[in-house]
Amino acid sequence: MLDRETISWPIKPITELLTITMAQNKGLAVVLADDTYEDLELHYPRLRLKEAGYHVEVVGQKKGQNYTSKHGYWATSTAVFTDIKASEVKILVVPGGFCTDRLRRYPECNALVADVWKAGGVVGFICHGAWVPISAKIVKGKRVTSFFAIKDDLINAGADWVDEKCVVDGKMVTAQTPEDLPAFMKAILEIADAN
Repeated sequence: MLDRETISWPIKPITELLTITMAQNKGLAVVLADDTYEDLELHYPRLRLKEAGYHVEVVGQKKGQNYTSKHGYWATSTAVFTDIKASEVKILVVPGGFCTDRLRRYPECNALVADVWKAGGVVGFICHGAWVPISAKIVKGKRVTSFFAIKDDLINAGADWVDEKCVVDGKMVTAQTPEDLPAFMKAILEIADAN
């Protein structure tokens, strides 16, 4: 028969486990979602942010909605734009894919992105994700990159577009394609962790 003295592995009380979990919560991170998002550009950031200790909300127009990616994979929204207090957001990520053409049509989405930026949060966008920050009017005068097809959109919005894989300008982080996700997320996490 086993008793407390014969159990050799460390067993931690639930209160200690909760304390460890709470200590790892670095704050709120938001990943935007709508149909036809680029699979990796939503899920890679979402999982990296969780792994890094952030509380992650997948935010779309409807809470509890299963949004389908370009390749049929789903992401379920956990909140709507107006549920989120911009001042509490440390990181906001806009994935690519054609979801951003839908997202930019929602005034509440553009307001959230603009307000997170004004509040000092890190804003990252990749590929076609730039369409949302363009509509949120936060790219003027910023050095950015994107998928080449929307280069003109960024230039016309007043951004300084460069053909580089990942670009950091203050608390704005931009990248071109899914291949650039490791550098993109590394930069986002380094900036957020430094502030």
